[in-house]
Amino acid sequence: MTEEKKAKEKRPRKPVEPTPKWLRDQALRYLNRFPATSHKMARHLRNKAAPQLEHFDLSEEKLTEDIAKVVADMIKAGFINDAEFAASKARIMAREGRSIAQIGLKLQEMAFSDADQARALDALGDNRNELDRRAAARFVKRRRFGPYKSEETRGERRNKELASLARQGFSFDVATLVIDAESVDVIETIIYGEE
Repeated sequence: MTEEKKAKEKRPRKPVEPTPKWLRDQALRYLNRFPATSHKMARHLRNKAAPQLEHFDLSEEKLTEDIAKVVADMIKAGFINDAEFAASKARIMAREGRSIAQIGLKLQEMAFSDADQARALDALGDNRNELDRRAAARFVKRRRFGPYKSEETRGERRNKELASLARQGFSFDVATLVIDAESVDVIETIIYGEE
């Protein structure tokens, strides 16, 4: 590597004023790579703009207003839709075998509004116990627990597998139902219903 290249790499970037246009460009650039919630987008824009504040005569309040406006514009344009994002996230987690409790905690952790969380969980279905049974069966199938084990190892692994399901947020009743299932066919019936 030549000395010129080394010097070029070490040169700090010139500060850029976080104008509304710059914030909008940063938001679009981020959305081209990742899906985002309104909360996540606001946090991203704040992190990008905060180091620039000291170089320009901008107040925190002005930056906060500009970020809020850009995020509102992204929502209005349809680039950010928290309700759809939450519903999609809930569906994916349910298919992965996550419990309703775990899905609710994850949506809360992602800073969705209470209304978006409730709508996403309601969209999964009314019978929460049935949803948890199906999710637990998927989890057991994916992890090869319960009836997927040989008879010799099944008994000695039972408590560890129950503990694993409890850590996933499943009730004891649901966990014992799927771990103590007689056969793989029972798990398949729980997942897919009666054919």
